[in-house]
Amino acid sequence: MFDVTGFSWARLKVFVIGQAVLVATTIISLHLADIPGLSQLGRALIEICIFTACTISTFIFFKKHSDKHAEVTKTIVDSISDIVIIKNYDGEFVHCNETVAKLYNSTPAEMIGKDDFHFTGNREQADFFKENVRSIMDRFEAEDVYEASTDANTGEIRHFRSKKVPFRDADNQLKILVAAKDITEITELKEEADRNKKRLEQVLDVSQEGLWEWNRKTNAVLHNSQWERITGIKRSKNSFKEFESCILSDDKDMVKNALGLLIEQNQPYSIEFRMQRPDGKIIWIWDRGRVAEYDVEGKPIWLVGIALDITEEKHNQKKIANLAYFDQLTGLANRAQLEAELQKTLEVNNRTEDFSALLFIDLDRFKLLNDSFGHHMGDKLLQGVAARLEQVNQGRGIISRFGGDEFVIVLPFLDENPDEAARLAQIYADSFLDEISKVFTLKSDVQDLVIEYAVTASVGGLIYKSGQHSYGKIIQLADTALYRVKAQGGERATIYNIGMQDELNHASDLQKSLHQAVSNREFHIHLQPKYNVDEEISGAEALIRWAHPEHGLLLPSFFIDMVEENNMILPIGAIILDQACNQLKKWQASPLTRHLEIAINLSAKQIRQNNFVEEFISTVNSHGIDHTKLIVEITESVLIQDVKDATEKLTQLKSHGISISLDDFGTGYSSLSYLRSLPIDEIKIDKSFIHDVSRDRQARLMVKSIIEMANNFNFKVVSEGVEDKEQLDTMKALGASSFQGFHFCKPLTQEEMDLLLLKQLVGKQSSQQEARAAV
Repeated sequence: MFDVTGFSWARLKVFVIGQAVLVATTIISLHLADIPGLSQLGRALIEICIFTACTISTFIFFKKHSDKHAEVTKTIVDSISDIVIIKNYDGEFVHCNETVAKLYNSTPAEMIGKDDFHFTGNREQADFFKENVRSIMDRFEAEDVYEASTDANTGEIRHFRSKKVPFRDADNQLKILVAAKDITEITELKEEADRNKKRLEQVLDVSQEGLWEWNRKTNAVLHNSQWERITGIKRSKNSFKEFESCILSDDKDMVKNALGLLIEQNQPYSIEFRMQRPDGKIIWIWDRGRVAEYDVEGKPIWLVGIALDITEEKHNQKKIANLAYFDQLTGLANRAQLEAELQKTLEVNNRTEDFSALLFIDLDRFKLLNDSFGHHMGDKLLQGVAARLEQVNQGRGIISRFGGDEFVIVLPFLDENPDEAARLAQIYADSFLDEISKVFTLKSDVQDLVIEYAVTASVGGLIYKSGQHSYGKIIQLADTALYRVKAQGGERATIYNIGMQDELNHASDLQKSLHQAVSNREFHIHLQPKYNVDEEISGAEALIRWAHPEHGLLLPSFFIDMVEENNMILPIGAIILDQACNQLKKWQASPLTRHLEIAINLSAKQIRQNNFVEEFISTVNSHGIDHTKLIVEITESVLIQDVKDATEKLTQLKSHGISISLDDFGTGYSSLSYLRSLPIDEIKIDKSFIHDVSRDRQARLMVKSIIEMANNFNFKVVSEGVEDKEQLDTMKALGASSFQGFHFCKPLTQEEMDLLLLKQLVGKQSSQQEARAAV
């Protein structure tokens, strides 16, 4: 060991003892020697001189070696990269090494007696340092502190970890030794790590993802606050076990297997599962993770991952799937789902010999309900029909709402024998019809109204098996089968077997020949006579017929839906208008028939055309006829698609003298709502009311109300569908003024109409002659 002189204790002991022996020997020699003339005072002075000489030599000796040691010590302190300083109570530098001098762009000698402010120019920082060292010196306790100082060279802030030790010097003055280590790089790395952590937490918060870490060595699990918010599980030593217990039992094995594959085979871990939060709420979790660290043996020891609550997304997916594949009104499968299910049966049929069936169901008198009581009541009926179909079906078939008031039912795998499959399909179809035909009790959600309503239906179906037809062809043939049933009067079910499908193919082929039929002008009008109260012909309604070159005369029920769907109603409508105007021109050429009127039907697609009025009037003007004898008939279903547009265009037609008739008129409020604004001249009471008018008191009261209302609005009233004399007499008694129906005659060709008019004229003349003769 060395002391402050730089000597070992052994050398220092020898030196001090030598000096003491020298002084003692000299003094003793003076006392023993008898020196003449040397007084007592002289002896004393000599002793003092000897002692002083020894002391000075000792001081010189120590000073020489002390300075040498101080230089060595200074060299060592200056070579230390850490800061070493001594300050007094006023915060002034008493000592500092080269490191701090470089920091302050100075030298150790220049720094003595100055404070921090002199070098940094930062008064606030300098005052802080002064107050800090004073408080430590006042307490006289060593202290570890973290602080920052300004680099006078660059102006940057440097961070230090300081050890501050107060002490008293030889003059008993308070001083403080400060040894500080520059931790700027470490601090910056920590701050960057903290910033990155904060950014990650913010990103995870924004993305609503929860972060988790799993140390498999210690089995410790860490997670952030977002993970707690997602799972509802608070941070604890058992939080992960609690989380595992919250996973639904149906999903636990799936999660366990996925984690096992991640740990054992490093397979990607991305899984969706359900859990029940501690508050009882069941949520969906999307959990993803990976191995972040392996041990020396290559085994995973640290796993990290993120969890996301995807409950809302799952619900939205379900809603989207519901919107995409299910009818929102009835909850039944829609067209897209029907196609998927039908394709499945076709694929399975590839492996079997069973025949399946497809039924197309269309409701009768559905439009009447909508017109009479509003579409919300029609929706109630559709929901009721769907419920009854499902009740009868009992899971045997696939029920779909195809659109509007049409339903499609797939009955898969009925039997290998086509006749037996057809028989079973007929039984199912009849049971569906029987259930639908029962009276429905419908309660309105928008008004205080409860009604009982009876509806009938028509069913067209066919049996099929894989390989015979595609999905589209099967739907097309079943749709055609439905048209055939309705053309024959409806209210029944007909199942077409293999032998009858040629007939359906024939009907389907009609659709393909529509364009050629328009070019060849194969469409003609037949005339349904209208009679006045005297049962004289007052005009006719022009009804379309297709004179097919191969299949003969076809009624609208065979093709009108095809015409609408293929937008062929526009050219065909133009043909009908042209023929009706020709007929009017012919009648107006004779004084005997110029009073006759003719009515034509307009579709919604015709009225929606931008140039509808201009083209219509142009066609009428080209024939040079009296416009007032032309009537256009529209149904309420045409109006409701765009009431404003239809009203404007019909008003324009009326301004040209053309009369407007509201066809299929019912007693519902929805029809009444149009009477005030529409330019109506005539209403036609639907034949469904006429059918029961002579037997049903309620029907008679409804018809009477319609006629009285029409009289109040100054409307003409036409009773259509009059089938017998009893109905005719009843309608006359109720005040109707115009009639048409099979009681008088069926629709006639133009030539047949001419003969009927001639017969009426001859009959009238004969009656007049007989009357004159009687007079």
